[in-house]
Amino acid sequence: MAKYDLRARIVENECLGGKYYRIRAHAPEIASIARPGQFCMIRPEICGDALMRRPFSIAAIREMEVLEFAYTAIGRGTRLLAQQKRDDVLWCLGPLGNTFPMIEGARAICVAGGIGIAPFPFLNYALNKHRVFPVMYYGARTADELVYLEELNQLSEKLILCTDDGTAGFHGFVTQLLERDLENDFQNVVLYACGPHPMLAQVKRIATKLGIAAYLSMEEVMGCGIGICIGCPIPGTTPEGEKVNYLCCKDGPIFPSSYVEL
Repeated sequence: MAKYDLRARIVENECLGGKYYRIRAHAPEIASIARPGQFCMIRPEICGDALMRRPFSIAAIREMEVLEFAYTAIGRGTRLLAQQKRDDVLWCLGPLGNTFPMIEGARAICVAGGIGIAPFPFLNYALNKHRVFPVMYYGARTADELVYLEELNQLSEKLILCTDDGTAGFHGFVTQLLERDLENDFQNVVLYACGPHPMLAQVKRIATKLGIAAYLSMEEVMGCGIGICIGCPIPGTTPEGEKVNYLCCKDGPIFPSSYVEL
């Protein structure tokens, strides 16, 4: 697939609550060909070469021209990103990586933890276009960190919320509720998941136990995004059983759960 390295003009950058933000940038070349699960390497133009680009999942495509990314302002780069205003510029390389597979006839269940919600507005929209309406499990530490709720409600058959502190939905980890529900009905299910590694490890365990397919969107620090720097290794196993180090940017970021070690 083609990719572009371009200057993208910011059209919106807003705080969704707490440390969670959404930024939109005009990049029709990328937006017109991007697929769910892919990412872009971005950085504000204002920082020059002093800051490396970092990977951000494509959260949505707006009007076939605008890329949307969700992020948390917790490090130097994302705090600088949060300061950018309308008409400022992002350097944007993408679309990069592989995509979530569309499994015909399967019951799609999406599982997100924290900022791992980022790829799901895009994925759920694409599933809807295939007349698949997923059940969405979404966990966060507290109710204030749950974002995209209105959009996810519209794009999901059912939106199930979980919080660590019990301020919204189920009181506990999202994978606790997922496992309980699946034990009663897991026929023809495929799982799509993105979140912190401990959550993904639990999704893998559940999928293995029940013998169902699961696809994990892996979050890793990347240097280049195209497989040159070899800076994002993921220990794993090939379908033939050989131990290997995958590159998250080049071989992923989407992996069958059986391929990765967590």
